[in-house]
Amino acid sequence: MSAVLINAAALLLALGFRRNRAVVLLAILTAGALALSNAWSALPIARGLDAIRMFTPWLLLIAVALPERRLLARRNLMVLGGLLLASWLTLAAPAHVWSGLRDALPLGLIAQEPGKLAAILVLLAALVCFLRGISSRLMLDWMLGVALVLTSIALLPAVPSTAKHTLLALAGASAVIGILHASYRMAFVDGLAGLPNRRSLDEALARISGDFALAMVDIDHFKQFNDKYGHAIGDRALRAVAARLRNLRGVRAFRYGGEEFCLLFGAGQKRNAREICENLRTEIADMRLPIRSRNSKQKSTTRTLIKLTISIGLAERGARLRSPPDMLIAADKALYKAKAAGRNRVVIL
Repeated sequence: MSAVLINAAALLLALGFRRNRAVVLLAILTAGALALSNAWSALPIARGLDAIRMFTPWLLLIAVALPERRLLARRNLMVLGGLLLASWLTLAAPAHVWSGLRDALPLGLIAQEPGKLAAILVLLAALVCFLRGISSRLMLDWMLGVALVLTSIALLPAVPSTAKHTLLALAGASAVIGILHASYRMAFVDGLAGLPNRRSLDEALARISGDFALAMVDIDHFKQFNDKYGHAIGDRALRAVAARLRNLRGVRAFRYGGEEFCLLFGAGQKRNAREICENLRTEIADMRLPIRSRNSKQKSTTRTLIKLTISIGLAERGARLRSPPDMLIAADKALYKAKAAGRNRVVIL
């Protein structure tokens, strides 16, 4: 029953954090683990194993192909309805009906061991998860792929029954890890910029000790930029700047809010903070953001390169500035001085 309990726990976590694709996948895996258990004495183990090989691969393939939607979206309800139908057939189908289904599923036209075919289909579902993980960069997609790989191995005929239970339990544990990491990202990572958010900054400042420096970074004239080019282009600009901040070595970058970012320099980089900030300002000023605009009269598309600049306020810890809150206030004041002095510059306090 451990496989059932772990998958059910993962299902509840996914439900609580509204990871609806994961909810559907884990409902299928939980039902599969339940079919292999002795929860119903009236259900022979052989029929439970047949049910997993017949229904699970197709349900998983459909589920992973669905986009992330609300749980009660029509497509999700169709998959869950298919799962309920499969469960009813497993429990109540007469022997002659079950025999016909077993001959037809998962791929009755191919003369191969059903367990091997089922494993290949689930492996294809895992591949879809991995491909989505490459594009989304989310650990949840990768861990769901791992869970499906383990499920695929469990479906192989050569794997003994006890190992099948262990593999399905590990599949549920993999999903738990992915969901917990996704919940961490929800709480501590900014979804647009991909950087740690204000809450992460507050916790980092609460734990910091020793020598450090703090910089506030602001994209110049960002409101006018949004008004002129639109919020979609504004989001691209935010992501472009965030990508440059993320690549700074030995510096922790945070999305502070709006068009503002924060840089935290530890003791090892404090002496280089001024140089790093100036190099960053120059790099952003030299950067060009390409956009395409459509000319409705000429029915043509033109490519435009947009220039961005940033202002930076830097505060370094010393005799006058000691506490992290004072440092944050000082860096903010330095930022406003940089903006008042004409922007596209670094001001140090």
